Amino acid sequence: MSTTVDYPNKTGHIQWFGTSEVFKVSSCFIAESVVFCSLPIQISCMKYLSIALVFTFVQCTPSQPTEQVETAKPSVSATPVVATQTAQRKAFRWLLLSNGRVSNQSASKIGFKTNGVIAQINVQNGSSVRTGQLLAQLENREQLLALRQAELQLAEARVEINDLLISQGGRKGDTTSVKADVWAYIKLRSGYERGLLALQKARNELENTYLRAPFGGVVANLKAKPFNTTSGEFCTLLSQAAPLVELAVLETELMAVQLGQTVVVQPVAFGERSYRGQVIEINPFVSEQGLVQVKARITGADKYLFEGMNVRVQVEKNIPNQIVVPKAAVVERSGRKVVFTYAAETDTSGLAKWSYVTIAHENDTEIALSEGIKAGDVVIVEGNLNLGHDARVKWKKKENPD
Repeated sequence: MSTTVDYPNKTGHIQWFGTSEVFKVSSCFIAESVVFCSLPIQISCMKYLSIALVFTFVQCTPSQPTEQVETAKPSVSATPVVATQTAQRKAFRWLLLSNGRVSNQSASKIGFKTNGVIAQINVQNGSSVRTGQLLAQLENREQLLALRQAELQLAEARVEINDLLISQGGRKGDTTSVKADVWAYIKLRSGYERGLLALQKARNELENTYLRAPFGGVVANLKAKPFNTTSGEFCTLLSQAAPLVELAVLETELMAVQLGQTVVVQPVAFGERSYRGQVIEINPFVSEQGLVQVKARITGADKYLFEGMNVRVQVEKNIPNQIVVPKAAVVERSGRKVVFTYAAETDTSGLAKWSYVTIAHENDTEIALSEGIKAGDVVIVEGNLNLGHDARVKWKKKENPD
């Protein structure tokens, strides 16, 4: 049996050995193929052929084109909403920010005045000490013995004085009972003067075995250890009465600094702490890098300000008679600074006017302008990033900050 499958453009043949039939189907997937099946497996082959033809009909059924009609929404160009503030003529708070370092004019390297073995150390690095406080001491048994010997020597001299007073016609213990020249002879003969000098020397040598703070401050650079011999410097003592901060200022910013001006100092290591100070010195010399050295004295310093510590210094100065606008009012167009002013047409809408401006000074919140805007102009501070000249805008009220 032979089966011929006729397609719109193709004809396929299915042949059974024996008889033949012809039938037509509409298909486009089976093309120019012939399936040969022997009679013993004819029934099975027809089963699979039927499945294949059904699959072909499903796959090749022409689909009807469907039109998807999208409802076009009307294009609405939203009018930008802006907020405004008024440009003001007022004193401008100019902030000069610089980096500096803490220095201490009262930093002293101290040590024992005599050599010996360190017996005791009473402080450590970072210890706060007061004037006269004992920092360390040496082994001083020999000095104590020398002191005791000097005291005995002086006592013997006093006994000898009494004997000499009596022998010279005076009274015991009464130095006025003899003439002045006789008294001078008695002091020399008794060894009294030598005894006083020996006692003072012994006391000094004993005191030299003690190291005391010459002024109040903080101990630094302490490297000595107990039972080691002294070797010059024992430690550095930093006075915290009034440390200094040294900073460099660009000559173009020097107008913001003057003697007596208040500064705010913030340690880099302790960002939450701040100190106030006062400018005490401006070096009248400009370096090759265009920098001027300035010194300020810090008030209210504590143990957190270390010698050589890096700090941030903020210098404030009020510059009078400036046209001031919020920092958000200034945007950039083609590399130039621009401020949009608001020209009202109704109570709630108007036009944005483009004005080039020149910046004189700026801080963290405001900008002082030297040209382009005058006092009383209404400037746009919100919604101005994508505006163009004469753009129509909607207005919302924004109060000037106090």
